[in-house]
Amino acid sequence: MDEVVQRVAAYQPRSLPPDGMRAATALVLCAEPEPLFVVIRRATRHGDPWSGHAALPGGRCDKSDVDAAATARRETHEEIGLIVGEPVGQLDDIGGRFHKGVVTPVVFQISRAQPLHPDPREVAAAHWVPLSLLEDPKRRTRHPHRKIGPWPAWDYQTGDVPPLDSLIIWGLTHRILSNFLDVIDPAR
Repeated sequence: MDEVVQRVAAYQPRSLPPDGMRAATALVLCAEPEPLFVVIRRATRHGDPWSGHAALPGGRCDKSDVDAAATARRETHEEIGLIVGEPVGQLDDIGGRFHKGVVTPVVFQISRAQPLHPDPREVAAAHWVPLSLLEDPKRRTRHPHRKIGPWPAWDYQTGDVPPLDSLIIWGLTHRILSNFLDVIDPAR
């Protein structure tokens, strides 16, 4: 995990100019009991096209947030009750391919996995996911999308009661995690 953190800290992310809404997500890593990261299942809301989808904790920047890290830190606490400290670094900003605005992924590290307490208004479930999932070829899949066709994805078996027994990580979250993999293993 030390090498992962060093690579993220040394990375110079691509920043995009403000374009509408600004948001930030938190990629929360821990090394104990094994290398893990947090994924949430968004709560189901009428009119929300991303309801029930896998995501990283995060949301829109608030006027009180001094930067993307403050947004990611605040949203992580609000959504799953987890307190994170100073960020390790940031990943590339992601611009509006399917949304208007810019999302800044911020990477945090905590020493060991802690209980997650999802706020049911925003989060249906939260999971510590093994980092090894991202390199496991058996977990790679495709997620159908009506406009762009099959999208690369990872299938994580959560062990929750059906229908929450499988969490498909795709879309924006897949793009963020793919950038993370490129950062920690440039030869990939």
